[in-house]
Amino acid sequence: MLEIGQLLPLSFLGRDFTVVVIDPDGLGPGKPTVGIGLRGMSRHTNMPISTLVRRVIEVSAEDTDEGLAAGKYLKLPSGQAFKVTSVDANDGNTYQVIEAADWVELSKEWAKKPGRLGTETKNGLIDFLGWFAAEGFYAAAYTVLKRTYTYEDSQRIQQWLVSREAGKPARKDWAWAISEQGGSSPFKYGKWTNYVYKGLFGMDAAEMKQAWQAPMSGSKHIARNYIPESVGLEMVRFCEKMVAVMELDDLERAHDEAIRLTQIKFQQRMDSERLGG
Repeated sequence: MLEIGQLLPLSFLGRDFTVVVIDPDGLGPGKPTVGIGLRGMSRHTNMPISTLVRRVIEVSAEDTDEGLAAGKYLKLPSGQAFKVTSVDANDGNTYQVIEAADWVELSKEWAKKPGRLGTETKNGLIDFLGWFAAEGFYAAAYTVLKRTYTYEDSQRIQQWLVSREAGKPARKDWAWAISEQGGSSPFKYGKWTNYVYKGLFGMDAAEMKQAWQAPMSGSKHIARNYIPESVGLEMVRFCEKMVAVMELDDLERAHDEAIRLTQIKFQQRMDSERLGG
């Protein structure tokens, strides 16, 4: 049973955090939102803790000019404000935390309009943004908290964050495999991208993306061939990953085999979901 204030020591991509559960059901029953304290993020962004604390404002119920609900906020030079939550943790201390995904948005906004920040601090924000992947962070946190991270968890969080970061490492490996077999021109990548899309969906990449944007059913979640966009993008990532893993000299053969295996894998999963398995 998850509880507000539960602490989670978390090592993620070589960095150590102490994560605090803000709401055990923040993203749905048993799906918590988690936060990171001001002091912890000071270390990871090169932002002096005094700067962070100085920018925390208190909005009362009478303060209507701020346009914010009553509570604490970290206000940036741009005027944008991010919710700061006081959480009584199970170690007896009270932590001032900002929700994990908000730290990403906060860092992005502060890097764009840094005000009087020094170069080292601005670079710290940029480096943090380049490293941090919120969906992956949540995956690690859920695995420790719940001992599992399900497909449903992943879909809910990815939709919430509007994130596509998970596919970049696989595509990088796929692009390397393409370049190893005959150059790295954009035309070469486009050819094999369309080969994957046509093999999986019967349409090239532009046609399939257009179907996801304006499917015949009128629902953005269902494409022309009834494959949701989130599942379709996952299929593409898996297929490209398989091309890289197989390391075949014949790119056409590698793609054909990857497409075949991807179709088998996802057909089984979609059949299981339709049957409620």
